[in-house]
This record gives sequence, C-alpha cells and structure tokens, in this order.
Amino acid sequence: MPDPCQPVGPARPARGRAKLSDVAREAGVSPAVVSRLLRGDEKLRIREETRQRVLAVAAELRYTPNEVARALRRSEVGILGMAVHDTSNPVYSEILAGAQAEASAAGYALLLADADELARTGRTFERLVRGNRIDGLMLQRGPGGSDAAVAQIASTRLPLLLVNDRTRGEVGSVGLDDEAATYLATRHLAELGHTAIAHLHLGTPKARSAARTRGWRRALAEAGLPEGPQVRGGHTTGDGERAMRGLEPGSATGAVVSNVLAAVGAMSGARAQGLRVPDDLSIVAVHDVFFAPHLTPPLTVVRMPLRELGRRSVAALLRQLGGDRPPHEVVSEPEPELVVRASTAPPPRRPGRA
Repeated sequence: MPDPCQPVGPARPARGRAKLSDVAREAGVSPAVVSRLLRGDEKLRIREETRQRVLAVAAELRYTPNEVARALRRSEVGILGMAVHDTSNPVYSEILAGAQAEASAAGYALLLADADELARTGRTFERLVRGNRIDGLMLQRGPGGSDAAVAQIASTRLPLLLVNDRTRGEVGSVGLDDEAATYLATRHLAELGHTAIAHLHLGTPKARSAARTRGWRRALAEAGLPEGPQVRGGHTTGDGERAMRGLEPGSATGAVVSNVLAAVGAMSGARAQGLRVPDDLSIVAVHDVFFAPHLTPPLTVVRMPLRELGRRSVAALLRQLGGDRPPHEVVSEPEPELVVRASTAPPPRRPGRA
C-alpha cells in the first residue's frame, strides 16, 4: 500500500499512448527540449541531470514517437512556415522574434510568408503548402482573412495553427487576451476623469474585434459611464485618419484605438481637425511599437505579450507535429500592460467649471 505521507508526483496519462507533451510536463522542460534530445540533436545544450531526467521519464511513460502522425506529415524538411497578412507591420516583429527563438531551440528554421500573397497566388500556395516545402504552418488572419482560405490549407492535411486568434474549431489557435487590453485602456481614461470615451474598433477579424469591443464596454459599465461613439478604426494609419473624420466633433474627449497604427493615423487626423492631443483629445492604443515613444506626443499604449505569443505558437505547432490534438490557448502571462505616455491626460475643463 502506498505511503500516504509520500508526495504524489504529476498525474500520469490515464490511458493510451504517451505524448511528447506528457514527457515534457513530467520532466519539467519544454516540448522542444524533449524533441531535440530524443532526436539526438548534438547542438542541444542541457545539464546532464536534465538529460537523464528526460530519458527516465520517457522510459517510464514508454514514450515512442507517433508514427501515424509522422506518416500524415507532408514533409520532413525541418522548416516551419509563418504567414502574416502584412510583413511590413512592425507589430509582427515581436511575434516573429519569439517564434524564431522557439523554432531554433527545437532545431527548425522559420520561413516567413505574406498571407495575402499566399492566398492570391495559386502557384505560390501550391509550391509552399502542397510542395513538401514546410512541416507546418502558422497563419495570422488579417482584415481580409476568410474561413475559406483556412479550409483550403487545412484540406492539405498540413499541420496548421492560427496565430493571434481565438477561433475554436478543428484548427488549433493561440491568441491574446484582447478584452483585457481595451479594458485597461478604457479604465485608464475613465480614471483620468473622461466621461465620453470613443472606440475606434478593428472591424475585422470579427472574433478579435468583438473581444476588444467587450473590453471597452466592460470598463465603461464598471465606471458607470455611457457608451461613447464607435467608428471603424481599422488596421492602418489611413484607416485611423479616416475614422477621426467620422467622429462627431466634441462627441468624445478620449479615444481607445484597437490598433496602434490606426492610433498614429488618428493622431494625425485629430491635428488636421485642429484638435490638440492630449489637451483636447486623449488617445490610447492597443499594442506597442518601437516608435511609439518617439511620436509627438509619445503614445500611451497597452503592451501585449507578442514575443510570448510567437513562442507559444511554435511550441503548440510542434506538439501537433508530435501527435497532439490541435490546441486552443490564450497567452495569459505576461499580462497586458498599460504604458502611460504623454498622449493621455485629464479631459479639458469646460468653460465656467471650477
């Protein structure tokens, strides 16, 4: 009979074949380390104690690579693909940095592609997705992203993961806490004393846009404030500038912009209308970029864990390659962080107000 005073170890897989992720969890290392060690990667640098622990756990769980999953893979080339809808967007640099680091740690190269071009050009799609050029694909759907494009890729049986997406279904996904981002931004403006707070929403993709709208509404409700005006802010500087023209003058003293590039355009649009930021209008954006502190004025943002998003996306895709079911994860650590700069301030005092 087991000694009840002895510590109980991590739960073992109840039934069936042990997975690479089971070995990683019990050994206290990442799936990438287990994969590289069991593949005999000579470039892997870990302590001997860790090496022996992983091997012991693998033996105890009787882990063997899932040959069925391997047989379904389209290629064995050691390359993972990442397709984003705008390769020039600076928001993606942090995602790519995290993805590159995790892929390299697992012995894979990372290939960057433009999702829009991939969808438009059938020949490119055939070469990359159907031509045994990559082992798996991470896809960031943009404003024009469609379920049809995802279904087309999924039909090839190439392991596929949606990045910065919380869509649940047969295709795996790793997303961010979008609701928390706009909640923080809106609460910041409410705490400064703003009572008329607009939202320049994304519009698409629908799931991400809806989550950010929920965060704005939740913060307003908690502060006992009415909903301010909503206009589509989009994803580009041009979108943000046009959105400012769609706001009725004087309808808001603060604006939460769901995309940082749109926020840059909104600042330009405000100036074109003779509004001073933040004296007449405070602006706070979702996502931080390298130039945000250097704008005039420096832009207040909610910084999202983009590097961790990239890392977790690669790790999730590698688990699929190892035979795991497609995951649905939300990056909760580190949490979204409000970074206060000079684009937000208390609202302007009305004439005659003390």
